[in-house]
Amino acid sequence: MKNRHYRTSYLFWIVAAATGIALLLTLLLPADHSKAENGTLPDAETAQDLYLPLLLHQLEPRPKSLFGVQVYGDTRRGSANYNALVASDADWYRAEIGWSQVEPTNREPADFNWTAPDRVVGAVYAKRYNMIATLNFAPEWASSATNGPIDKVDISEFVEFVSAVVERYDGDGIDDMRGSPVVEYFEFYNEPDRVVTTDERSGWGEDPQAYARMLAAVYPAVKAANPDAKVLLGGIAYDWFTTQGGHYARDFLPRVLDEGGGPFFDIMNFHGYPPFAVNWLAAGQGGPALYEKILAVRELMGTYGLNKPIIISEAGMHSNDTSGNTNVWQNMTEELQARYVVQLFTESAAGGVDTMIWFSLVDPPAWYAYQNGLITSEEPATNKLGFQAYRIMDEMLDGVTPVAAARSGGTNGDDLQVYTFNKTAPARTLYVAWLNPVNTDQTTSLTVPGGAASITTIYGATSTVVDDDDGRKDGRVTVSVGGQPIYIEVIN
Repeated sequence: MKNRHYRTSYLFWIVAAATGIALLLTLLLPADHSKAENGTLPDAETAQDLYLPLLLHQLEPRPKSLFGVQVYGDTRRGSANYNALVASDADWYRAEIGWSQVEPTNREPADFNWTAPDRVVGAVYAKRYNMIATLNFAPEWASSATNGPIDKVDISEFVEFVSAVVERYDGDGIDDMRGSPVVEYFEFYNEPDRVVTTDERSGWGEDPQAYARMLAAVYPAVKAANPDAKVLLGGIAYDWFTTQGGHYARDFLPRVLDEGGGPFFDIMNFHGYPPFAVNWLAAGQGGPALYEKILAVRELMGTYGLNKPIIISEAGMHSNDTSGNTNVWQNMTEELQARYVVQLFTESAAGGVDTMIWFSLVDPPAWYAYQNGLITSEEPATNKLGFQAYRIMDEMLDGVTPVAAARSGGTNGDDLQVYTFNKTAPARTLYVAWLNPVNTDQTTSLTVPGGAASITTIYGATSTVVDDDDGRKDGRVTVSVGGQPIYIEVIN
């Protein structure tokens, strides 16, 4: 149980006790004058070690930036996931903690099996990553559907599990994982707006009342275990609706809010995938539509008087060609995936999203048709073009402040998208621009204010354009924009 006052006192007494022990040892243990006289310390066999493990984790946490990735399984130091995380420069990762793994049979918390979750949390311990823990996969003894309502036992059984998870990873040294890593973001189920289907992925979509009741039950338990912890609404798909032949209930979110679920989550959370952009775009518009979806969600939340931070716990696009389809999003390449990396994170930044998780860091298993990873799953693994674009994007969008979003304005009335940001140190304006559709081989011209501009491609190549490159010295620069996004920086 993590209480601010208690924790401060607890650490104070740990420090005081350790200091007292150290002083006592200094007074009572015989001094080794022979080695002190020649200026050397005692060797490893005679030295006295004092360990203060709780204090080692009072280090500065990793920055809470926009940039995250989805991982599955072991993230401990030396694992493939860990090495990929470090190489990616991401600050966040999202991973699952399955109830059925921790409590496969109904048992007391003292008998919970923490083997799998502790491996998942490994990177938090090793390098202080920010982690979003998706709590899901109910055991058979608790639920008829592993990702659906808990209908076989009282909700208190789930609350017991949740309390134990939050306590184990709250960093207070009590009932903690060894090393006391800190996880403070907990998401309740993945895409809970999924309706009942023939497979085990059935969700809460047809019972939003039960989902709201579940949130009301777990929220105080999370806060009791760690007042600093944040409860995320389970990342809703909010696309591919049942009215479109899909598996997701369009009215799930408003019905959860109608049932009083609003006060019982701290952060709004949804997913975004370009194949469903048509749901959020006006006729004739292109692009991934994540920005438009963010605005739509904010508007819906506002009708309930809610203004919550937003995390997008899944967004992405695959790199493989699923042949036989005519839709551009199904005939993908690594190059097109890399373009979507920049588009999706740019639109998240423009929409004021706190964090976006790219799905996924490594390609999913072979049974999943879409290779969304930035890295291949083969051995040895290979970084895709999207991985390089992710690293450059991380650098270019780090610390930006959104200013404006504009569409069209190209020389031929093309579907040009331009997002404007402010950056500091030095003060400059950043424009991120691209031409729709994502696979176009056309270009258009974009003119922005400035005497000179630095142009960076999604892979990091740079060039410079100056005011009179177009034959006119008018305090403006003109650049060519195509389907591959570009970064345009103008020093203010």
